[in-house]
Amino acid sequence: MLRRIRVAAGSAAAAVALLTVPALATPPVSPGGPVPGAPDPNAVRIWSVWKSDGTAWLAAAPADVPAEGDVVGWRFAASPDGTAAEPPGGELADFTAVCGQQTGGDGKRVAVLVDFGDADNDAYPGERPPAPIRTCVRDAKEASAAQLLAQAARTRVDERERVVAVNDYPAQEKGGTEASAPASVSASGGLPLPLILGGAGVLVLLAGGAVVATHRRTRPAAHSARS
Repeated sequence: MLRRIRVAAGSAAAAVALLTVPALATPPVSPGGPVPGAPDPNAVRIWSVWKSDGTAWLAAAPADVPAEGDVVGWRFAASPDGTAAEPPGGELADFTAVCGQQTGGDGKRVAVLVDFGDADNDAYPGERPPAPIRTCVRDAKEASAAQLLAQAARTRVDERERVVAVNDYPAQEKGGTEASAPASVSASGGLPLPLILGGAGVLVLLAGGAVVATHRRTRPAAHSARS
């Protein structure tokens, strides 16, 4: 009888221990703090740029100048230390698959991908990442990675030319100024069109001045002939 009581008491104690384990394992949630499993509103988030070597994404810089045939990817992600970030997700893009239909013309062709990040881990609370962008950009040969991004989507950068928002995402980021791409090359592959037009204007003014000067020189001779 005594043995049965001890066994029952041991079973009851084990049951109580099992019931209390989940409660002890659940971390406390402080008021105003991040909810477990939800995006941390205080986490640092950055845009980072990457370049594909055909097999993997390699870290790049916004000022880098991609070449014809390159694949450049941008990713918005949470970054614990404010520097390291995640590369674009999904399969590596193939340049031919993105830019294969665009042939001829001037400038270089670069495949540009934009990954707005993961909704659960990267987005600010209450925001939903837009659909990824995958497009072929044609621009001047000296165009940087950031300038190519500005051709693919509306881009804002800060005073250090770091990307702040792409197509106004994330909406929480209100700062920065609109980024601009370099002047496109002309159809002949020469100087930019505004410079060509400016040079043509100078030629017209010079030609007009020569006509006026010639007209002034010929007036005294005509007057002498009448006398």
